[in-house]
Amino acid sequence: MSQQQQQQFNTNKNTCVITNCDSLLGYALAYRFLEGMKSNQDAEFSGRKLRILCRDKSGYGLHRLEEMGAEIKEVDYKDDSKMRDALRNVFSVLLIPENSSNRLKEAECLIKSSKNEGVEHFGLMSFVGVDRIHKSGDAEEQSKYRNFKEYIQIEECVKKAFSGNKHCICRHAIFNQLYYFMAPEIEGERKLTLPVKSDAKWSTVDMIDVVEAVYCLAKKAHSHQQQQATGSKQLYEFTGHNIMATKDMAKEIGEGLGNKGLEYHQISDNDMEKMLKSMRDDHRFRERPNFDGDVKKGKDGFWSMPIGKFLNEHNIETMLEYWCLANRGEQNIHSDDLEKVLDRKPHELRKYFEVNRDQFKRFK
Repeated sequence: MSQQQQQQFNTNKNTCVITNCDSLLGYALAYRFLEGMKSNQDAEFSGRKLRILCRDKSGYGLHRLEEMGAEIKEVDYKDDSKMRDALRNVFSVLLIPENSSNRLKEAECLIKSSKNEGVEHFGLMSFVGVDRIHKSGDAEEQSKYRNFKEYIQIEECVKKAFSGNKHCICRHAIFNQLYYFMAPEIEGERKLTLPVKSDAKWSTVDMIDVVEAVYCLAKKAHSHQQQQATGSKQLYEFTGHNIMATKDMAKEIGEGLGNKGLEYHQISDNDMEKMLKSMRDDHRFRERPNFDGDVKKGKDGFWSMPIGKFLNEHNIETMLEYWCLANRGEQNIHSDDLEKVLDRKPHELRKYFEVNRDQFKRFK
């Protein structure tokens, strides 16, 4: 195929795919892309279609995304033939790894099918700190990081299948939005509990900022569809505005919520797991709220609010691994990637809670 024919072939591919849209991040990303496509605010997505993949349509509010124009496909990520069908006529894929016992195999199948179907650009969402698990003590200690190991293996698979500027990996810190699961305790008992030492330094990040940054990077990738991009980065690390000790985080959160007496208490991994499981079944996290939010102000809406269904075993394990690395001093990572991509400073922790104070007060 000549270069001219290849360019024409690529131009005819007008579909973007986002996986795992029955997850917190997947849903939020799909919403942002659909908003951009619907409003025609960005020429890079003119004429584009969005196909979102999920395991199960029911119970996640996916009908709202369908009403916005998304094509929804229920898939088995391990079924090669069905994956190839889901990836037909697709220019770009954004993979949010599944929270499942088959995460690695499912990702490998998706990556292979994407390659076979001629996908031009492949994006991956991963976690800050996955490259530091090898520093965490002996083999027994490293065995605690099963989920993070899978993320680093998926990163390697992506780099191998889509070399050079055909891939982009975005690692992010744990999201501020996960604090909603702790809101009943924060608002009801005026305390914050986490399995992290009070003096351990780490950061969280507003998922809205991360979603907006990924959208900006996707625009750049699509603008290069008919030309070779040069000098672009393939790895980004999206961290919070500041690294700070856990006790100082609690202070910032309390001040943002108008609760200056908020106390911090370290708890065990087991107790944290029990607490998150109790929130999974809590009626207050059964359905998405109805308010729209405000992206520019960093105000959460139905598309960025967590629901209990997200808290399966593997998601909880992954969060615990993140905090375990923080306890070992391996999450004291700060990058200016987010600020550079957004062309503004990321939302500060205190400001995030101040802007979203009303949402947190619902759990009082």
